[in-house]
Amino acid sequence: MSGAAAAGGTEPVLRISGLRVAFGSGTPVVDGVSLSIAPGECLALVGESGSGKSVTARTVLGLAGERATVTADALELRGRSLLGLSDRAWRGIRGREVGLILQDALASLDPLRPVGREIADALRLHTPLPPRQRGDWVLDLLRSVGMPEPELRARQRSGELSGGLRQRALIASAIALDPPLLIADEPTTALDTTVQARILDLLGELRAAGTAILLISHDLAVVRGIADRVAVMAEGRIVETGSVADVLERPREEYTRRLVRAVPAGKPRGERLSADARPSDATDARGASGALDTPGASVAVSARARPAEAAASAPLLTGHGLTRAFRGPDGSRRLAVQDASFELRAGETLGLVGESGSGKTTLARLALGLLEPDTGTVELDGRPWSPLPERERRTRRSLVGAVYQDPLASFDPRLSVGRILADALSGGRHARPARVSDELVSLLASVGLPPSVLARRPLHLSGGQRQRVAIARALAPRPRVLICDEPVSALDVSVQAQVLDLLDDLQERLGLAYLFISHDLGVIGHVSDQVAVMSEGRIVETGPTADVLAAPRHPFTRALLAAAPTLSA
Repeated sequence: MSGAAAAGGTEPVLRISGLRVAFGSGTPVVDGVSLSIAPGECLALVGESGSGKSVTARTVLGLAGERATVTADALELRGRSLLGLSDRAWRGIRGREVGLILQDALASLDPLRPVGREIADALRLHTPLPPRQRGDWVLDLLRSVGMPEPELRARQRSGELSGGLRQRALIASAIALDPPLLIADEPTTALDTTVQARILDLLGELRAAGTAILLISHDLAVVRGIADRVAVMAEGRIVETGSVADVLERPREEYTRRLVRAVPAGKPRGERLSADARPSDATDARGASGALDTPGASVAVSARARPAEAAASAPLLTGHGLTRAFRGPDGSRRLAVQDASFELRAGETLGLVGESGSGKTTLARLALGLLEPDTGTVELDGRPWSPLPERERRTRRSLVGAVYQDPLASFDPRLSVGRILADALSGGRHARPARVSDELVSLLASVGLPPSVLARRPLHLSGGQRQRVAIARALAPRPRVLICDEPVSALDVSVQAQVLDLLDDLQERLGLAYLFISHDLGVIGHVSDQVAVMSEGRIVETGPTADVLAAPRHPFTRALLAAAPTLSA
């Protein structure tokens, strides 16, 4: 059902008018929001991090927080007011009346219970089904969200599943009771292209069956593919709303136009996505202390500027015939990486794409020397890297750094940013920040952050600031190679644009080599010189990015491209 149908007299499933949410005596983080969603309609809520999207969604579930002050002219679910409900009343609504899909499946699922039991709990609490039927229903739900080997996965705990598999389990849990309203807060962020397409098809089927969906997403291509209407939030207010076509193709507000311009899909290599000045435009960070003068930085300073020299240079990181297997929960031996080979040169980006569970992260860990291959070798700068005892790698460990999807999980929450970076600069020898203050300021400046960030803890930074700190930490030991594993998938589109531009600037200035893992083909197409496609542990296709994405040879690559959502009609 479209927004027009909703406006034609259909009683909305959710009606919000004049919603305000504040914490303590602070300025409202949601300020006068009004929206409605009809049965069978999907409303997408988009905007930058901190704009109030998730607070709005959590308020609908009574989860705004103990310190939150919630007021509204109307906050109704199927005509019933949600204002002033008791905890007991809310427990009867969550799950049965409103389903919730969150972005962070690892934090949302119980790490101590198999995912099948967790999904079955909703059925146990809210339905009269006997145990055997609950088990059958759980398997049907897992199949409906594209979970491979559902019988096996139902017996596994969340920590034993990949990010994409965890997200599928979380979605299965949210739709178990077929609630009339589904709140999907970044539901496909952790999913690869083909699984994302299945989930969007599933959400589309739920919408067609009459489920109202409030979709929160920073991926405007996903929004284009499923939403009927779009509401754009900025600083707690809805600044623009309308049909998907009107808002994404003919945005009225400059804020919305900036969001659309930041989408990387279709933008050529090297084109800037954000309006931010380059870090070097404000200050020459490296000139202050030389902290980022990277060994070998003069080699292929820009692969884009000197592609012939980059192509002719010796590989900096090379994998030969890498194979790695793991013992599965059923005792069987499962090949995660099979006979994989790659080459990466200074100043070059190799994009690595594939479905969840295809072996991308395992290959990255083999490249980092965090896993030993069962067969095959990795060479760093022409010398053996893996397999080797760690003591023989230690003197060269600083040459390879990593940037991960969730920087907060990789930081010690007790430490300030200054201490985190000081430890990285000193090689983990716990140097006192005061002794390296010039280097710390230079390091932060290189990623576009002010010195005031040094005194703050990661928890008090925005997602984009945390990822910049993660990049600064990775740069501190002066690496020549960075392994970037989904470094922007959790960021909103404008912050993603800033981080991608930052990585591009750093590569051009320092000649860094990137192994860049992403499920987003738009991102891969924008950042990569070469691309490698993985399926079931094997690299099935590799070549120049433009060639692979424009004329894929392998059926799996063609399937990935066919499943990718696009911003165009």
